[in-house]
Amino acid sequence: MNWSIENVTRGAQLAWQGSMLAFENRHLYKHSYVKVFLWLCSFSLILYILSVTVLAIPFQILRLIIYLLSLIFRYDPHKVTIDYNHFLTNWVFNLPFLGLLFMRYIYPQPLDSLFLESLRQIDIVYLRKHQGEQELRPPYASALERYDLDINYWAEMRAYMMRTFRDLRWTALLYLASLIPLVGRLIYPAASAYALVNSLGLYPATTVGVLMYITPGTKKFAILFLETLFSSRTLMRELLEPYFARIPFSREKRKKWFRERETILFGFSIAFYPFIRLPLVGMLFFGVAQAAAALLLVKTTEPPPPPGLEMEYVDDIKYKDNRLQKRQHKQE
Repeated sequence: MNWSIENVTRGAQLAWQGSMLAFENRHLYKHSYVKVFLWLCSFSLILYILSVTVLAIPFQILRLIIYLLSLIFRYDPHKVTIDYNHFLTNWVFNLPFLGLLFMRYIYPQPLDSLFLESLRQIDIVYLRKHQGEQELRPPYASALERYDLDINYWAEMRAYMMRTFRDLRWTALLYLASLIPLVGRLIYPAASAYALVNSLGLYPATTVGVLMYITPGTKKFAILFLETLFSSRTLMRELLEPYFARIPFSREKRKKWFRERETILFGFSIAFYPFIRLPLVGMLFFGVAQAAAALLLVKTTEPPPPPGLEMEYVDDIKYKDNRLQKRQHKQE
């Protein structure tokens, strides 16, 4: 899917509509969401305590390394300390978010129930709005519930930890490389261009990188941009886990599914990401995002067929804009 303002806006619109449907669902509020609310509050508090205490030693070691590098490359350690504090704050705020995503593999039931309950509410609203019509899509919740929640806990946790470690490693390497005199200024613009090349194409992505390089004071913006881009992708991968844990997508098919919808997914995730980053209460917004993700799935993917016919369904993963199809049908 090509990047466009229209598709990003569509994703943000689905985030808003999905949130409103979640808040209007009385059954969700009385049952599923209360349990998830208490679970997220408790887990959030534990994670923030661990973030501040357990990680103090590794970050002090990193500060020492930065100081020693300043003696070798002869740059101002005070300026680097300011950048370091900004870097540290970002990652301390991110760690509870990463921990929550890890926790869902240990105990996936609360968030999975929240997702399915939201699907049921969407089906009810859909039938209510299309009473008397002949061509209706099958109920999504019952279609998905026919498939067992198949999670290989150890394999999924290991894969998640490897992805998280890889992201942390690259973030630290980019930050340290940006401190090198002369070439350091090139690091973040080049990384930003590389991150966008598959989405925008070579020349537009290169243009973005050049603009970041020649514009003064864009380093913090580039760091924030890369962090938001990769974190939003991680967020969408985890929010849609109740769907992918049931439907047998191969790794390549799953990547293709995300590429087909990446602009809408980015618009959806970017609407929630700033709120999920908030201390303590951010976990509650994650619960809202999990409920709203049900509407995103319904609007971008057809309901799965009965078990036994899923292989043909998995092969047909191209994104189809239902709104465009309805317009064409009316014109005919």
